[in-house]
Amino acid sequence: MKNTLEVRKVSKIYPGRVQTQALSDIDLTVQQGEFIGVMGSSGSGKTTLLNLIATIDVPTAGEILINQKNPHTLKRNQLAYFRRRELGFIFQDFNLLDTLTIAENIVLPLTLDKIRLSEMENRLQQVAEALDIVSLLNKRTYEVSGGQRQRAAIARATIHHYCLQMNLQVHWIQSRRKM
Repeated sequence: MKNTLEVRKVSKIYPGRVQTQALSDIDLTVQQGEFIGVMGSSGSGKTTLLNLIATIDVPTAGEILINQKNPHTLKRNQLAYFRRRELGFIFQDFNLLDTLTIAENIVLPLTLDKIRLSEMENRLQQVAEALDIVSLLNKRTYEVSGGQRQRAAIARATIHHYCLQMNLQVHWIQSRRKM
């Protein structure tokens, strides 16, 4: 089975008057199709690890490979494209835009990649039906409940068939097969 994610000897030290070692020599492999949870006590490095995998932060040492690519070595433009194409995020505060409808928020990653409108509509319908939010698609984010916003964020994180999906609120990673 193919490794979607490989974390090799990753460490993270936060500088300051007193350095803080958040992670030390972490190894992790996630194979295609696996679903994992990251558990630990407060301050144990769960969020730091996910932020490193998500390319939000950079490791002090070690290497992270996503589909055999190290995103931390990419140039800024390449990294932005990599994130859009390979990583799906569900943030704690959902990061939905109030000026867009639920549908527009969900298809935003596809719009950025200039996917055909018919393909966007097809994918939108599939995820909206799967998450039972079809009736919400024309509403604004401030017109729906928190749970409905969460399902919209999940729809946005799954619409692009990413290889990794990360929920940065409850600390899980799912490796998916590219479609």
